[in-house]
Amino acid sequence: MFPRVETGGREVLVKELVAQGAEVVEVAAYQSGCARAIAPATATALAQGQIDIITFASSKTVRCFGQLLGSLGNRQTIGQNLCIASIGPQTSADCKTLFGRVDVEAKEYTLEGLTAAIIEWAGQN
Repeated sequence: MFPRVETGGREVLVKELVAQGAEVVEVAAYQSGCARAIAPATATALAQGQIDIITFASSKTVRCFGQLLGSLGNRQTIGQNLCIASIGPQTSADCKTLFGRVDVEAKEYTLEGLTAAIIEWAGQN
């Protein structure tokens, strides 16, 4: 196996393939990173309760958003009026750790599944 060049991703697939005898060469298609600051308009919208839903498609985005909120001094104070939507169990676990809750979790762990879960949630609220 060659050295990893991609950063920040989960290693489940690679480990399983290697365990089955495959030689895996990983090639980075992109590198993600966290923003350094929340745009002022977004910070204002959050503070004024103008945002209804925030979606998380990975644990990394949860952690990055938590850091951004921490820089504003209000990580733990996401209002109850803001719906926290997660793509799946791993991401939901990080939402619960950082924000104390998750309101919507996709049944199918895809963006389509997340969209369907949000539509279902919106129909009930």
